[in-house]
Amino acid sequence: MSWGANATWARRGSAVTRPLPEPPQLFARFDADNTSDGAARERFEQFVTDLIAVQWIDATTVAANNHNDWGIDTFVGDLGGGDVQVWQSKYFLDWQDKTRQSQVRKSFTSAATKAHENKYRIVEWTLAVPAILHPEQMKWFQGWATRTQRNTATRIKIWQGDTLRRRLMSTEALDVRREYFPHTLDPLAAPITLAPSVALTEDYTPFSDALFVRQLQAAGYDETSAACGMYFATEALRRDLEAKESAAELHALRTVKQDVHGIWEMRFNEHAPSSGTDGKMPALYSAVIIEAANAPDAPGLILQRAHKQGAAHMLVEEGKAGWVRRWRYVAEEHAAENQTRATAAEPNPAESEASLEPSDDGDAKHHSPVTTPVMPGDETTATEGETHDDRQDDAN
Repeated sequence: MSWGANATWARRGSAVTRPLPEPPQLFARFDADNTSDGAARERFEQFVTDLIAVQWIDATTVAANNHNDWGIDTFVGDLGGGDVQVWQSKYFLDWQDKTRQSQVRKSFTSAATKAHENKYRIVEWTLAVPAILHPEQMKWFQGWATRTQRNTATRIKIWQGDTLRRRLMSTEALDVRREYFPHTLDPLAAPITLAPSVALTEDYTPFSDALFVRQLQAAGYDETSAACGMYFATEALRRDLEAKESAAELHALRTVKQDVHGIWEMRFNEHAPSSGTDGKMPALYSAVIIEAANAPDAPGLILQRAHKQGAAHMLVEEGKAGWVRRWRYVAEEHAAENQTRATAAEPNPAESEASLEPSDDGDAKHHSPVTTPVMPGDETTATEGETHDDRQDDAN
């Protein structure tokens, strides 16, 4: 691919970027920038750790003088006896035959053995390689991963070249891109339009009966104020875009919501088989929210992390997702309770007639104020005691 005068440029984050080369050309840069295979391998391992840290800010690595690193290149979690996610980086620029398979099995066995010896649990093991696997090799890896997960209860994944490239394209990964692939950024890095600001509220009472809050409570989460803030921010952005009649940006927001829905569905299907007898999946919510925050922006709209996280809560509020295995039952129960409350709030016809009394001109007037619930910060909120008729008179 040529980087001539006619090359296409795109604005991302606070820099102008060139399209990223395809994985083989992109990651061959490690060979070009380093003087030995060992140096290129170490540089790739550091790149993977930095890319992981974009999503998992506490990601780190370990090192040992005798190269006995417990089969860990990058990890998140507690090596002192808790749950751990492990990434193993292999600088494979190509993977077209079975010669790589034994190295993969050996790496996983080493990591699993050390975990057993040191009494921590590997809940997820991810292989990161710059290569794009041959179909036969992807078939082998997926089959081996399924068998190994069944025997060890460790989820096994692969980040091959296209996955790494896609993660590198996110706005949040711009600093990583600048560090390892500066040739794909405009050296002048012209300032551009920033992401919309995050709308804030400290009044969470309007959300106390919301479905997304009920789903969190069903999953065992007592504190939900941050979730309410995320939902508020995204809903406020949606309403603002609707008010501006910005069709392109609304479409971009819906695209991001679709991506987040895909993240939720994938993680739900991974965690559901290991849910407890109560249907709870303790790691599901955090996995989705962390990954949603780093979902790529859609063309035409750069979003803050809170907006993307709020998209997950919007999906739950719309009855399209949840945080326990029987989330649909929770949604149905919530809807039934709302219907019961609405029915109970309907006025009794006899009481309604009794509440009417003739006025001086012979017309009957209601004396009960009618208010409309609104989101915090909505300028159309009725003042205390103001009736619907009062507001109509003002409008006239």
